[in-house]
Amino acid sequence: MSISYQHTPVLLHETVQQLITRPTGVYIDATCGLGGHSLEISRRLNAKGSLYCFDLDPRAQAFAKDRLSEYENVHFIQNNFDKIKMAMFIEEIEHIDGILYDLGVSSMEIDSPERGFSFMQDGPLDMRMGETELTAADIINTYSQDELTHIFREYGEERFSGRIARLIVETRPYFRTLPLVNCIKNIIHGPYVTKTLARIFQALRIEVNHELDAIKKSLADALDMMNPGGRMVVISFHSLEDRIVKQFFKTAVTDCICPPEIPVCVCGHKAIAKKITKKPIIPSEEEIKTNPRSRSAKCRVIEKL
Repeated sequence: MSISYQHTPVLLHETVQQLITRPTGVYIDATCGLGGHSLEISRRLNAKGSLYCFDLDPRAQAFAKDRLSEYENVHFIQNNFDKIKMAMFIEEIEHIDGILYDLGVSSMEIDSPERGFSFMQDGPLDMRMGETELTAADIINTYSQDELTHIFREYGEERFSGRIARLIVETRPYFRTLPLVNCIKNIIHGPYVTKTLARIFQALRIEVNHELDAIKKSLADALDMMNPGGRMVVISFHSLEDRIVKQFFKTAVTDCICPPEIPVCVCGHKAIAKKITKKPIIPSEEEIKTNPRSRSAKCRVIEKL
């Protein structure tokens, strides 16, 4: 396996320090990937503690299993993090003491051309993280111009969504990444092209994997399973993810969620968590230099009451 897969995880020590409140507890790494965070978590648990590692990618799990082979209290579950509650029920675990989400795309996915996640390398327009039928090529070649415009605007926040969608529809089919990249470059030029390509590929990835819905469901299920004093630690990398996390956390730590125009509370909502980080934790300049992919990372933490 390529050495490029073994870079240090984003905000490694900061996140694990926030996560572990009970070395004897039950913890989940919801996005195990290559096991970087999981390894540090395992080092901080004692013999009575346990860690459950979730990931959809069997190749990533095989790498992580080998990396953490010396730890007997680590368990691997090949599933998406929106299936956490069901999967842990099967493991006869109803309550947890902490969960970590690293919502970034793993280096294995980005650096594997055959997965189609990167606009820097030629590969099939796939982008599936699991075994879903829908691929990025299906979206590009079958969605209407309006549908493409919508996902580029909503999931990529790309201001030239309409023009890009129109040209794709006029010139498709596309089955590989670089021809699609060249199509987009016919519209966007100069210093903005890299950001636009990143936004379009992000939008396609989110649509293929239904990522935002999965995040919402998983956060709710995990907090419901959390023991008092347990912590939820989430690293997000783009504004769509961070907005979901920020809003979920705000609701969790707020007593009343009635609209401000209602003078008396009628919702009956009670806070079930408290903020641990008033402002998001961000990477240091040193970390950004050694791992440029960490630049946009934000980490937020709440604790179950």
